[in-house]
Amino acid sequence: MTHSWNTASIESGGEQIYYEVTGAADAPTVVLTHGAGGSHAAWFQQVPALADAGYRVVTWDSRGFGCSTYDTGVLGCDAAVADLAAVLDAVGVERAHVVGQSMGGWWVTAFALAQPTRVLSLTLSNTIGGLWTDALFQHFASFVAAAPDADERRMGVHSALGVSFVTRDPARAFLYQQLNTFHSPPLAAIAGALGSARVEHATLDALGLPVLVITGSDDVLFPAALVRASASQLSNPTIVEIADAGHSPYFERPDEYNAALLQHLAETG
Repeated sequence: MTHSWNTASIESGGEQIYYEVTGAADAPTVVLTHGAGGSHAAWFQQVPALADAGYRVVTWDSRGFGCSTYDTGVLGCDAAVADLAAVLDAVGVERAHVVGQSMGGWWVTAFALAQPTRVLSLTLSNTIGGLWTDALFQHFASFVAAAPDADERRMGVHSALGVSFVTRDPARAFLYQQLNTFHSPPLAAIAGALGSARVEHATLDALGLPVLVITGSDDVLFPAALVRASASQLSNPTIVEIADAGHSPYFERPDEYNAALLQHLAETG
């Protein structure tokens, strides 16, 4: 099926924020927010599936990623909330389902807290979105400290991918790496912003939003067991663990990922 597809940028806080819109203007909107290992292009396996299911899909680049600028040196949850609001205003969207992968989970959770009337549902994809537990924080700190040097990289091997993915699908594993060579994101600033941003489970619960939490059985950044333990502190989350997938099941296991997301969207209206 052929859908309308448009690209544009909007000024926000001294930055140019790039976004793309696919699908009919009168369709319910889903916003996909990438992680620190991606950009709007990372969602290429979700956009057609969501559009075919009758949704209008918005993808965008966080400042410093993809086609968005990072001239001001200002980055974090507050900036992301302002940027996402600017994108939705430009598109003419009053309310949307928001999906955040890894880093993007912090951005969409912050957006839901800041502008809850604009959010229909929240999906946290391989992320905790600021819902830290002591165990998660300790693991994250250890993971960052042990990150390999860039010179040690090997083709198709990436900490955001499951260990079996490069063997199962070497071309797409390499594509994942290639998609990250078009920009140089401010990863040090990101790590600091994520580590310092905390959300209380009760505070998110108070919004009354449907929350879907997707994780991967082989996620080494945010292990499934630790993500489940955090998500279980919410009053009524839907938790989906995708087998044989690492930190990026949307990329590694798109069929399973899309099915979980589409079911959540259908159930939340």
